[in-house]
Amino acid sequence: MVLQEPLALECVDLSKTYGTFRALDSVSLSLREGEVRALLGKNGAGKSTLVRLISGTEHPDREHGSISLHGTPVHWSNSGEARKGGIAVVHQEFSLIPELSVAENVLVGRWPRRHGLVDHKAILEAAARAIGILGEPLPLNVPVGRLSTAHQQLVEIAKALLDEPKVLILDEPTSALNSREVDSLLALVRRLANRGVSVIYVSHRMREIPLVADSMTILRDGREVATVGVSEVSTDEVATMIAGTSAAQPVAAQTPSLASDEVALSIEGLSIDGLLDDVTIQVHKGEVLGIAGLLGSGRTELLGSIYGIRHDCEGVVKVAGAPVSDRNPAKMLRLGVAMTPEDRKDGGIVPLLGVGENIMLMARSRRRKFWIKELKERATAASVIERLSIATSSANQPIASLSGGNQQKGVIGRCLAAEMSVLLLDEPTRGIDVGAKSQLYKLIRELAHKGISSVFVSSELEEMAQVCDRVIILRGGKVRETVSGPQATGDRLLALAMKSDHEEQQ
Repeated sequence: MVLQEPLALECVDLSKTYGTFRALDSVSLSLREGEVRALLGKNGAGKSTLVRLISGTEHPDREHGSISLHGTPVHWSNSGEARKGGIAVVHQEFSLIPELSVAENVLVGRWPRRHGLVDHKAILEAAARAIGILGEPLPLNVPVGRLSTAHQQLVEIAKALLDEPKVLILDEPTSALNSREVDSLLALVRRLANRGVSVIYVSHRMREIPLVADSMTILRDGREVATVGVSEVSTDEVATMIAGTSAAQPVAAQTPSLASDEVALSIEGLSIDGLLDDVTIQVHKGEVLGIAGLLGSGRTELLGSIYGIRHDCEGVVKVAGAPVSDRNPAKMLRLGVAMTPEDRKDGGIVPLLGVGENIMLMARSRRRKFWIKELKERATAASVIERLSIATSSANQPIASLSGGNQQKGVIGRCLAAEMSVLLLDEPTRGIDVGAKSQLYKLIRELAHKGISSVFVSSELEEMAQVCDRVIILRGGKVRETVSGPQATGDRLLALAMKSDHEEQQ
């Protein structure tokens, strides 16, 4: 479909360099009034960088590119200027204050005053106007913390609509919503487009794209690969454009699997309302099982349910064939199951403690006796540091002072020191460099050959082909396919993860 409306936004040859790394390389994007443009690409493709440049959060390289709004060149000093000029962003992470009311959150930081006092009547009136654009009723005086996730998302959008933006950027707006809530949000985006608002819709979820977008721009390695109409390409073609030529080797080319028939961990009928639906999985001793899926597919919720972090799930979890009731992390640790969190700085490491102290935390929690055998602990920590080649001056060096890759080695080393038999690895390579990733892949494979099982969750589907024996595809909280052997390439996994419901029924 060719839109004839005038241009709302035009970006020409935008580039952004951080040190010697070029995150965005001469990217151009033209957006017409009332057009919904999907912005697609894998992690690190340049999507977030482009959004930051358009919204004034960061500035493009001086010698490269320009941004125009309705034909007028703009040079934002900051995001506040961009917002006043007509660019609004709704980020994936909410920035709401739970204790404040809906109306107060919509105008947070911009409360009107009268005679030096906050004008609550004016707050209510302004918030009502912004929420009225949504076409969805929200209680203005209720604390926003009492609202559902979907309604909190609407409050975030209402905040963005307060200044009646010409361009609205939505960053993964449906990642925390269930299918019914997703449909409502997509309908809202189309209503906004019909009012003349131009929308940049950042998402990994291909099912949504034909329902909401007119066109799509695909980025890869900081460059524009293509801009096409949504009806012009298939999901497989989009996946190929996003992934490019995958450098990842298939599983069959890696170190052969030594997984046995013995089941180390099994999950039967695991369900969470709106998030997971009857998930049944077996993990064999010495197997590296990948869980692939896009944001919102239920990957992290699955690991949290197995480990006993979430208590709103139904189903059975068995360790070495024995059901585990009333699961919690302490009980799972005693049974030899450990989890490394998605955010190592928030729940993974204790920043002020030394490397050795961090490594020994889990082993201590497994020990039933209170006293600490200091000499044995020192020897164990030193052995783990050497085995994992953790770059540290000593076991006493604060772990927060290490590189991201060495911090992650410390988190996994904690599982080794505690002699775990099953590892639940949630984004274990996030934020670390290529060299450190390669070392972790090798480590996980070595552990598998010693009989330690791993459940490997990652947004980087290409790396699953390098480290996993078998990969399960989650879409919409359900197990959809299982891929192994030569078929488990990064391109194939991405295509399956992005597959729409319509394509699945065909």
